[in-house]
Amino acid sequence: MRRIVSHELLDDDLGSASDLRKSLDDLWRINRWLGGVAGMRRLFAKFFSRSTQAHPLRILDVGAGDGRLAGHLSGELKRCGCRAEIFVLDRRVSHFLHHPDSRMARVAGDALRLPFAPNTFDVTICNLLLHHFSGDAARQLLKSLFAVAAEAVLVNDLDRRWLPYLFIRYAPFVARSPITRWDGAASVRQAYTRTELSALARDSGFSSFEVVTLPCFR
Repeated sequence: MRRIVSHELLDDDLGSASDLRKSLDDLWRINRWLGGVAGMRRLFAKFFSRSTQAHPLRILDVGAGDGRLAGHLSGELKRCGCRAEIFVLDRRVSHFLHHPDSRMARVAGDALRLPFAPNTFDVTICNLLLHHFSGDAARQLLKSLFAVAAEAVLVNDLDRRWLPYLFIRYAPFVARSPITRWDGAASVRQAYTRTELSALARDSGFSSFEVVTLPCFR
């Protein structure tokens, strides 16, 4: 399946207010049941097995959308006895307004130019974000995530295959907004394979990294 770069509507809020709200709800449904939560849980488990809890971990979620995934992860970490402060960043303030959550600090900013000093956070994470970037921009995103993370960068994204493409394209019970049906199919088509992601990490200067299989073609 050839990678095809495509524009996604939710990135620029292109659509009616109703469809945009439905698309953010779709995105949470996809993350809740199709690999967002489960994938991040597995990545966190790998990280926390090597981490100590001398202080509350500072975690930055980049490209967080309305922040629901980060809010859910915050609750799960607390239940597991892990102390964490989670910050969320998205370039669209309108996305934050869809689902206010006072538990997290919210920042509007550019993922390629994160407005934080080096090593401000212990961990940076991003979910369904990397595939939006290609070439130099993709490498710059990974470098930006690395620059502000003292310990780890955790990336959860799609694996480009035909089955998830067909599923999101023709699954109205998951993708209720026309924006989601367009964006979801576009996301799969421009996602990276495992081999491509490994090469991208090396080209971005990562000397220590691991590409793992996560639930639901991630």
